[in-house]
Amino acid sequence: MQSYVVYLERDSHHETNKHVLGSDQTRQTYHDLLGSCLLSSQERAKEAIFYSYSSIINGFAAVLEDDEAEMLSGHPGVVSVLPDKVNQLHTTRSWEFMGLEDSNGGIPEESIWKAANFGEDVIIANLDTGVWPESPSFNCTVSETIPSRWKGQCDSSSGFKCNRKLIGARYFNQGASADTDGHGSHTLSTAAGCLVPGANFLGSANGTAKGGSPKAWVATYKVCYGGCYDADILAGFDAAIQDGVDIISLSLGSFSPVAYSSDSIAIGSFHAVKNGITVVASAGNSGPYASSVVNVAPWMLTVAASSVDRQFESDVILGNGQKIKGISFNTDTLPPGNLYPLINAVDAKSSDADPSDAKYCYSSTLEPSKVKGQIVVCISSSDDVEKSLEVSQAGGVGVVLVNSYSDSPTPKAHYLPTSMVSKKDGDSILAYMSQAEAPGLYILAAYSEATGATSDSDKRHLPFNIISGTSMSCPHVSGIAGLVKSIHPGWSPAAIKSAIMTTGFKKSNKGEKIQTSMGSEANPFNYGAGHVSPNKAQDPGLVYDMTITDHLNFLCYIGYDEKQLAKFYDKSYQCPNKTATSLSDINYPSITIPELPSGAVTVTRTLKNVGTPGVYKAYLDEPSGISVKVEPASLEFKEVNEEKSFKITLQSLGKDVGRDDYVFGELTWSDGLHNVKSPIVVKKAESGVQSA
Repeated sequence: MQSYVVYLERDSHHETNKHVLGSDQTRQTYHDLLGSCLLSSQERAKEAIFYSYSSIINGFAAVLEDDEAEMLSGHPGVVSVLPDKVNQLHTTRSWEFMGLEDSNGGIPEESIWKAANFGEDVIIANLDTGVWPESPSFNCTVSETIPSRWKGQCDSSSGFKCNRKLIGARYFNQGASADTDGHGSHTLSTAAGCLVPGANFLGSANGTAKGGSPKAWVATYKVCYGGCYDADILAGFDAAIQDGVDIISLSLGSFSPVAYSSDSIAIGSFHAVKNGITVVASAGNSGPYASSVVNVAPWMLTVAASSVDRQFESDVILGNGQKIKGISFNTDTLPPGNLYPLINAVDAKSSDADPSDAKYCYSSTLEPSKVKGQIVVCISSSDDVEKSLEVSQAGGVGVVLVNSYSDSPTPKAHYLPTSMVSKKDGDSILAYMSQAEAPGLYILAAYSEATGATSDSDKRHLPFNIISGTSMSCPHVSGIAGLVKSIHPGWSPAAIKSAIMTTGFKKSNKGEKIQTSMGSEANPFNYGAGHVSPNKAQDPGLVYDMTITDHLNFLCYIGYDEKQLAKFYDKSYQCPNKTATSLSDINYPSITIPELPSGAVTVTRTLKNVGTPGVYKAYLDEPSGISVKVEPASLEFKEVNEEKSFKITLQSLGKDVGRDDYVFGELTWSDGLHNVKSPIVVKKAESGVQSA
């Protein structure tokens, strides 16, 4: 038996009771359906159903036999029966890096923190592993009065306590709302944690920890228990929507891209956006490769990860004087000036260990007599901290960890002095060792003290930790979205998303082109609309706004029928007629033509003025080999919320564009003060193929 999510067609009871989570009438209807059409009795149906959804979808989650699920899928009124698949978690200096504060902790006049009063009167929800309520990041008073729009509750099990900062806590499936993993505490405190002076991790990154919207209220929805199952995620969305939150942040997703109709996050976020809630989700950590991004539904704000201008250096100095840059969090260091023998982990393996295991320094693979007093070179993998423990127990004095997949190693807190180096530099070290026998992205935030600093076996229980990945970039943008919402409470989720996207920048803090973790030049497939610029997002000038109808049309244009739309929308919807450019005409803040034919393609966009009156002119950075024309070339706005449309025509010049390659450009609308930027992405179509 396994759990399934069952989607049903719309009916009158759902429309009547959709604002009552798991209402008795809703549950009884589901019990009647399951008991009468499939199972032997009402009692069996009650045992099988463990979630009755009512806000986001018409349906339920139940434990069924495979043949029962198959039979149920063919029943009239059932849209689909999908296996309850598992999703994965995507794992102080950053706010200064983004210009919200200066190096002395002062708040510049242009900082969005000033205009937003640090995110006042905004409720940010986090779907994750729960929260550690004792953390100082969640123990400040935002306001003595909780907003009347808040309809949520606080899990009081196991002594869990909410306050005037942490106003809501729920858990789903099992256990309690307390975070025993650390991931949820880290992400939520990054989005909206209190100001906590003197925060550090093992002495590194000392300073005042704070979230992006430190005066926002927060609510936690525990949907992950080892893995993050669809049924629990949908229950989390269902509750957060009814509770009245403003922003939903979730640093989790599927292992690989899935169809929207099978994606609990796509479905849940659609219903959230329909209710005016901005949803921010992480893009995953599988890049930088094609088709590695998840959570790409256009109604969500999807966030990739970038580095900041802080490194925790732990360099390697070889016997020939060569210095190789490494990173780590070392509380202990080797005496300066001393050289220690280097040994490859494969050469230090125990007699019964497999070389393919020993190179990773897995548990019980090293021979103490070979390791004692030496620095061991290991290949990095998912359990790097355990490698330093293995070397320590074998008598080694240090570890060099060679990243196995990119030039961007992630530092961690090890048991021995450890240096993490890129694959390229690791190859240099191994080459040096073969020639002679001579000796030889990071964010501080709250963590759960219920778990070890690096693993369950780690005895170090700390209030703060440093973690990398899109899990940690996502809550940064969630916090920024909260600030924008605080300044502009009437803006739609699409307007907030547009403000953040169109004000991004595409150069490093040194004015250089952004690079991928592999060291190559990045493009919009890597950085999307660019690196977030919070202070500019508060006043973007113009936005590309979208309604729920635009999102429904998007689903229509990719082929969804009325039955599939029922998962996303609780009313009947008639899809419009599809044209050759329907999909490209969706009013998104970027322009993508995946199959540019030999002729020209013209698409339409509409801009809304959210700033002062002014005249905006179009400026183009044309993709290589592509002619781009904008009509009209200037737009005059006389009042707030005034909308103007324009057309952009793209045509291949017949050169410099291979059919297997994408080319990139940019459209900027500027009034001299605001620069509203949209990436342009084009790929030439095969002969006879038309743009969709």
